[in-house]
Amino acid sequence: MTIPKKASLFAMLIMIMLVAAACGDKADNTTATEEPAATETTTGTDSETANTEETDNTEPASEESKETGNSQDVELGTTEKGSYTNDYFGVSLKFPEAWEFQDAAGMNELTSASSEAIAGDDETKKKQIELSQTKTLNLLMASKYPLDGGQVGPSAMAIAEKVSLLQGIRTGKDYLEATKKFMVDSQFPYDYKEMTTETIGGKEMDLMQITMDPGDGSTVTQDYYSTIIEGYAFNFIFTYMDDKTKAEIDTIKKSVQFK
Repeated sequence: MTIPKKASLFAMLIMIMLVAAACGDKADNTTATEEPAATETTTGTDSETANTEETDNTEPASEESKETGNSQDVELGTTEKGSYTNDYFGVSLKFPEAWEFQDAAGMNELTSASSEAIAGDDETKKKQIELSQTKTLNLLMASKYPLDGGQVGPSAMAIAEKVSLLQGIRTGKDYLEATKKFMVDSQFPYDYKEMTTETIGGKEMDLMQITMDPGDGSTVTQDYYSTIIEGYAFNFIFTYMDDKTKAEIDTIKKSVQFK
């Protein structure tokens, strides 16, 4: 499977849907009677909040239920020119003020548009994506260039997906392995490096790095960082092309702070 050059401009959007659909697939295959936990997200401004509602009452009491069985609202966070903060996940970061950015509402629109390109006529993938969208919080997308322009540039994203022990997702690495399996099964032409761990903003996160050829002789690299926070797989996805754009991403990563 190849990626047209134009589609490569939206690689970061496609990655969001791949990550989410990967664990949507995982949940869909656990048991025929299990209902996925539904996450209701607002489609308003980035300062609004999303409520999390557990619809599955069949899960036994566990450490996971102790951590996630509270009534605290899940915040989508606040995106401003050059910064993002989210008190629920206890995270903040800075990005260049000149960069374009989308809040949760804008990301929801963009990912909905990109889902058709991923699923095509595959009804199974459509089902996986629809399931994932009920559990996924699109938190931040910041990019050097407009997404509808002609330039591919560095970008930084944050997303979170509700996960369950019944899905077999206990660590960030579990989540990334499910993501990788979905990518491999979908025959996307990516190269994968061995998964490692790295400390970002004082928190240890699992890391999966992939590279792709957008068809113009360049190489696009994406670093996926994942960890489990309050029953969610919290993820950063950083995209860059060369040493110069990697340096821009490194500056953003150094600004990340977890409480």
